[in-house]
Amino acid sequence: PAQPIPAVTNKITYVVQMIIDIGAKRDNINAGYLRFGLYGDDAPMSVKQMLFFLTKGITSMDQETLEDRLEVEYMPVSMSNGSVQTIIPGTGIVFGVPSQSKAYAENKGLRTAGPNFVPQNKPMPTLEGEKFPRPHSCAGLISIPSKGIGYDSGSFDLDEIYSSAFTITDAPLPELDKPSATKKSAQQQPPTHRVIGQIIDNESMQFLERLATLPVQKKLGKGG
Repeated sequence: PAQPIPAVTNKITYVVQMIIDIGAKRDNINAGYLRFGLYGDDAPMSVKQMLFFLTKGITSMDQETLEDRLEVEYMPVSMSNGSVQTIIPGTGIVFGVPSQSKAYAENKGLRTAGPNFVPQNKPMPTLEGEKFPRPHSCAGLISIPSKGIGYDSGSFDLDEIYSSAFTITDAPLPELDKPSATKKSAQQQPPTHRVIGQIIDNESMQFLERLATLPVQKKLGKGG
């Protein structure tokens, strides 16, 4: 059975519906949706970044990069070209764009992105100073890295930095409310992640439960 909808502890200012395909093709049988609200008053910069990622995409490329190269091919990084990346039963589901170059090639109908393609860098400035609206205390919470989307992949490859863009919790995750264990003076460091929203209806919680119990190797299509 699905877990209950998270209690509303913060004002919801935006509502998003994200369609998830289970399998390579979208159809009414295998597609489902996750409807969630975002805390735009409590974490405005994080929510703005999330809305960009879910819609028209994040463009963090600086003007200097564009001016230094005569022919630059690039594309905003967006969940419309992303997918479910990791399913950890009893923990959470991670969403992101595993490869910006592959997403670009697929979007343009190309075999490869080509030598002129430049992936988006991590967004600046970082968001550590923003408020942390609530702890990771239950299933159904929307969480991003405290520095912002693009700071949680663990990869040094620019093409892959958005592979772990955000997480939807499937259980309480108090470890995400702790500072990074790799940094000195952890007491002065912010938590590693920030809750910026929550699932808002039973149907979405039921679909979250379905996603969380799929085999990890199960192919999942794009969110949109």
